[in-house]
Amino acid sequence: MKFSFNWLSELVEGIDVPPKELGRLITMKTAECEGVQTFGDFLTEVCAARILSVEPMGGHNVKAVVDTGRYGVKTVVCGAPNCRPGMVSAYVPAGVRLGDREIAVAVIGGVASEGMLASGAELGINRDAEGILELDLEPGAAIPGCSPDSIIEIDNKSITHRPDLWGHHGLGREVAAILGGMLKDPVRLERIPKAPPPIKVEIESFDLCPRYSALAFENVTVRPSPLWLQYRLMAIGLNPINNIVDVTNYVMAELAQPMHAFDWDLLRGGAIRVRCARPGERIVALNEEEYQLDPRDLLITDERGPIAIAGIIGGLDTAIHNGTRRLVLESANFQASSIRKSSSRLKLRTDASMRFEKAQDPHNTLRGLARAIELLEEVSPGIRLV
Repeated sequence: MKFSFNWLSELVEGIDVPPKELGRLITMKTAECEGVQTFGDFLTEVCAARILSVEPMGGHNVKAVVDTGRYGVKTVVCGAPNCRPGMVSAYVPAGVRLGDREIAVAVIGGVASEGMLASGAELGINRDAEGILELDLEPGAAIPGCSPDSIIEIDNKSITHRPDLWGHHGLGREVAAILGGMLKDPVRLERIPKAPPPIKVEIESFDLCPRYSALAFENVTVRPSPLWLQYRLMAIGLNPINNIVDVTNYVMAELAQPMHAFDWDLLRGGAIRVRCARPGERIVALNEEEYQLDPRDLLITDERGPIAIAGIIGGLDTAIHNGTRRLVLESANFQASSIRKSSSRLKLRTDASMRFEKAQDPHNTLRGLARAIELLEEVSPGIRLV
């Protein structure tokens, strides 16, 4: 498990030791720390730059003159298809090391390139390598929320008995106890509406699903997440997908509560049912693989059939997509051994299943929803609870 030092520092007041010392203290008091690695340490040197002019050089490359603000006006050779005059992108000056390579002044096609304009993938902010990063910043500005971090890696085997430690808030509680600091709670339970949602939930076996909480939203806009959110997920090894899915993963990483979002308009009938699979049932999951289900597998279903393998992975047919305008957000609790057995039989381990098979607290479902409400309102302006 990877934990962000910056994230922990937001949750715990009074962290007054450097990351490596904190890792050592965690090993001594709580769980084995396998190492502490820096992440994005070069980002202090990266800044926004406005492209003043673009001159074709032949092939895919162009000569771009950029105003970096911080470093003055520079000339760079760029091969990105979206490089254009007036655009603001991320400038990396010569002398900065990106991973294993150092950015140097290089002569390309007779033009001295003084640094580079970078993609989100090159900066470790996201996985987008198809074009340079597009920013809404003034030249010279740092990229908000994308500062150097230290990643503390905890051995999974040493926290199998502690389901709360599979999220930053749980580890933050330990850190606060070790250092005598104050733990902040990012959750505001008063955000949970008192009226029931417009979609009915039916649970056939409370032994396998002690609690299933859900909320419905409308006026949804699906788009890339803010860079700070993409960067935070990347730092701990999670891939950004879109603003809705990223919020579910953020809550999981913070509170150890896995969540799932369904496109409401793709659900059939007015109810979500939690039941065991019927003989012969199959599902095409989000990973685009088809799974033959077993009566021992717990499912989330609509009137048509399976829409998710409970606690493991969602179905492709009801996935969030760019055209999603309404969604149902699931925050549930499932019996640990049931999830572990299905995950093993299907040879499908996910970030969600790894947490559920540790026996998560059923009370965490509402905490997850409350946190998600605030984050969704931030990343999808105009979204409304139904």
